[in-house]
Amino acid sequence: MSQQGSATVREAAVGTAAASSPPWGTNRFARWARTCGLLALVPFALVFGVIALVQVRRSGQRGKGAAITGLIAALVWPMVIYDVVDMFSDHVQRDPGGGVSAIQVTSVFDLRPGDCFTVQSRDAGGGIQWVVLVPCAQNHDGRVYATPVLAFNESLTAEDAAKAACTQALPAATPAGVSMGYLYPDELDFSEGHGQASCYTSS
Repeated sequence: MSQQGSATVREAAVGTAAASSPPWGTNRFARWARTCGLLALVPFALVFGVIALVQVRRSGQRGKGAAITGLIAALVWPMVIYDVVDMFSDHVQRDPGGGVSAIQVTSVFDLRPGDCFTVQSRDAGGGIQWVVLVPCAQNHDGRVYATPVLAFNESLTAEDAAKAACTQALPAATPAGVSMGYLYPDELDFSEGHGQASCYTSS
């Protein structure tokens, strides 16, 4: 009787310990959240990540780190996608013919041949930083006639290279009394081969 009683007690103790131990392995929702987050499947990563955190907290199962990784990735991906789309999108409102359709402030790097602008701001040295694009029928400070890419030349500054390129690109039919101007990149962009000038005329 005593031996059977001892066996029963030991079996009950083992069963209690097994029932109180956390489930084995990593939570499946946590794994799914991490995978979906890394693959930019944002909605799934958010849902699986929240479910995983709730289950891991209740059960003591592993997977908290994986769930958090999925949630962080789900929050980061929209910002990355927005930046990439913004980088390659046209910031200027244009009509079907490519002309500026409305007054708008923009960077000098968004200028195209045929664009008309007024100067919005200048740097300490008097260089143009920002412009307001306007339909050419309105009063304007300049009209772009070319946007040549500047090949790096160690013997020339970015300003000299832009001046030479814009002088060469100036249309032969430009009326007398019209002055030429040019916008040019900083020396770092020029030296790395990413320089582009904006050539314009003003009366």
